[in-house]
Amino acid sequence: MNAEATEVAEEVEDKDQLARDAFNEAVAAEKTEDEIKMAIISTGVTFKDVARVYKKFMIESGLAMSKEDRDAVVAKVMAKAKSLDTEEGFNKTVVAIRESGNGITEKSAAASIRAWAKAQDPVVEVYAKPKGGGVAREGFRSRFYDALVANPAMTKEECHEYLKAAEGTSSNIMKHESNYQGMRGLANRIHEAKAA
Repeated sequence: MNAEATEVAEEVEDKDQLARDAFNEAVAAEKTEDEIKMAIISTGVTFKDVARVYKKFMIESGLAMSKEDRDAVVAKVMAKAKSLDTEEGFNKTVVAIRESGNGITEKSAAASIRAWAKAQDPVVEVYAKPKGGGVAREGFRSRFYDALVANPAMTKEECHEYLKAAEGTSSNIMKHESNYQGMRGLANRIHEAKAA
């Protein structure tokens, strides 16, 4: 290795150590993730590289797990998992994965279970929360839509008066009058097109 290459390698090691020191100090000070990343950037790490460097330091310090380690934890827990198709069984498995790994969130544990289940042959059925019942919201906007359905030829003045008389925070509603007038105009055009 020539002198120039050695000098470049030493400079890279120095920058890496500066970034590592900044990371360790920020973690010890219980800084947020964003604050830790800003500390790393202040050492000369580019914005483009900071996420990769942060993740590397998190794994090296034991605060997070590598993908391979997380996959091994999931495989170990899944070998003992029962009744993933029930809410109770699914939730117990999520908890088991979170407790078996370091830095695994509930959301990532659930995603890992679903990914594991899809990869099985045959595919393993897992619990999924039921979709919403499609119950309409009872806010002003839905009442306004109902008023437009009842009177699709509503004039600009009628719309203005309806908005002024609205229950609740009419001052906020009036701030958005142009949006409601736009909806009224669209309803008018649809009504005219159907009548033609």
